[in-house]
Amino acid sequence: MSADTTPAPIVVGILDPEVETALLEYAGRLAATSGHPLRLVHVVQANVLFGDPILGLPGAMQPQSMIIDDAGVGRLAEQILAEATEVARDVVAGAVEVSSELVRGHAAHVLIEESEDAHRVVVQRRGFSRIHRIFTGSISSRIAAHAHCPVTVVPERWSAEGRTGVVVGVSDDKSDGQVLGHAIEEATRLDEPITVLHGLDLLAFYGEMVDHATTRDWTARGERYLADLVGRAGHPRTPLATRVFAEAPADALVTASEQARLVVVGRASHLNAFPHLGGVTRALLREAACPVEVLPLPR
Repeated sequence: MSADTTPAPIVVGILDPEVETALLEYAGRLAATSGHPLRLVHVVQANVLFGDPILGLPGAMQPQSMIIDDAGVGRLAEQILAEATEVARDVVAGAVEVSSELVRGHAAHVLIEESEDAHRVVVQRRGFSRIHRIFTGSISSRIAAHAHCPVTVVPERWSAEGRTGVVVGVSDDKSDGQVLGHAIEEATRLDEPITVLHGLDLLAFYGEMVDHATTRDWTARGERYLADLVGRAGHPRTPLATRVFAEAPADALVTASEQARLVVVGRASHLNAFPHLGGVTRALLREAACPVEVLPLPR
């Protein structure tokens, strides 16, 4: 019996297609250029009280509303999913298959489960205020922290028009080679140049002791590290440049995102039970002006 050679799907979490045109455009083009089928998942949110399904903590389900007709919610959800599917099929223009499914549950939990068999999960960052995110949490951040495959978070109203380049953030870590390799694949797919960025947050480590000589020394070390990293990556088919910044990595990457088409970073994981995004990745998911791709890395 031959093994199944069907490509793993690109899973797209759908909330509202009227404000997720950027998400559907990005995911559709990604599917069409990579050859992976597109799977749209719309989750009818089930509220869980005093628990966390992602961490396996039991909780009581919120009683069904007596004001909102559950059947009506289902019909609306089906309509939302049908509209999103139509838009996605227009974007892929027959290049790949587009399927869809309506699921009831916790949005982040459902998409994390979907990630086990996915090539990638793509979600949109909603334009909520910081106060709103503090009290409700971020679905996209939770998915990026726990998913089993790369997760791409697309800003609301994102457009690739006038932007160029793939930016990859590295941190002098053993996983940098894997992150760079993935970024090279994405840049090749998009036919875009790559910029490898290494930020040196010297003030965070040394405070007022930092002087020009220290900055030059650390910058030179960073440049040597990047040269060695790029050398091990071989010879990519797209132009590649390296840059070292003597500033906070998060600030440097957010600034770079203002002109880039994509930023690629890795997900840290310090404890087996609690994967950790890290401050730099969290800042990018909040503030980046372009899509951010987060890779799950070996622990």
